[in-house]
Amino acid sequence: MPLSGGEDADNRRHGRRLAQATTPRETDMGESYTGEAYCVKCKEKRDFTGEVKVSDSGRRMAQGICKVCGTKLNRILGKA
Repeated sequence: MPLSGGEDADNRRHGRRLAQATTPRETDMGESYTGEAYCVKCKEKRDFTGEVKVSDSGRRMAQGICKVCGTKLNRILGKA
């Protein structure tokens, strides 16, 4: 039960966030992605297979490894 003007107000004033319960995300099931992404090191589009993750901002993205140079590839996916 929040106190009126107490600890909650102090946390807001100092920019602190309270710990929130996390919910299981759909990517916990090990969703995979196969497609193309731009490799910054090779400066070309490369085919890759990677794992779908959800970023801190809530965007879905596929992360994998470039088969040629070994650099991490990221591709932002749609909301579907």
